[in-house]
Amino acid sequence: MTEHSREVASDELIYHAETELGITFPEELKSIWRTHNCNELSGGWIFYPIFNPANPRKTAGAITYENLRGAWGKHIRDLGLLALASNGTGNHLVARVVDGYVEPKILHWHHETGRLTHWKPGIPAVMRSAQKSADSLAKIRDKFVLNKA
Repeated sequence: MTEHSREVASDELIYHAETELGITFPEELKSIWRTHNCNELSGGWIFYPIFNPANPRKTAGAITYENLRGAWGKHIRDLGLLALASNGTGNHLVARVVDGYVEPKILHWHHETGRLTHWKPGIPAVMRSAQKSADSLAKIRDKFVLNKA
């Protein structure tokens, strides 16, 4: 694990989530969680983290919980989808699961109509958000350490 393991997901934690969900994540999603594990996206979307027992309060709404026990999880999974993010309205950002593999394309699922549309910002937008959060935390951490010295 990295020096600041509370803010990132280790390969071990990601593997545990994959095992619990019975799927395999694409490298693009794994990279996001390795960069920063708690991401907020524009539009009010909260990208589900990988549960981390070292940081249970920040990762309580984990991808495993939301897909296996969350309000919409079973329904979304029954559609052959994996919920990746929610904006609190019932709508979700999802990915298709084909033969146990999560496709590296984010879709918007509308809970009232069941309609799936391509989410145009895509995985690159989630990675930019993760990188921005990681950079901001590093700046705060550096400032705190410099002021403390």
